Amino acid sequence: MTNKPIDWTPDLSLPTSKSTVQHFIAKAGGDRLEIDTTPWGEADLTVNGQSIAHLDAAASAGDAFRTLETIAADLEAGKDAGKDAGKDARLDQLIEDDEVRERLGLTRI
Repeated sequence: MTNKPIDWTPDLSLPTSKSTVQHFIAKAGGDRLEIDTTPWGEADLTVNGQSIAHLDAAASAGDAFRTLETIAADLEAGKDAGKDAGKDARLDQLIEDDEVRERLGLTRI
């Protein structure tokens, strides 16, 4: 993987104001990535049409976007590292977020 950040493009076909959902699209590593953010800090990350992450209460739409942008970058970096190592490099990472852990059906040890 290159060190180039994922290039997010806003969906300009949607109306923009302080009270609407903003939609961003990017392609990385053969995947179609999408982030939807709301002004009240709720956001979703979708990869190839599958929901990967959801935030309920970020401080702002910008904070929500940056958090999901980091998750997307880590996901893509992990996929490339897994290819290089011949296995999924993210399997042995500790999941700190209770919401993500619950969504994956994992329990806290």
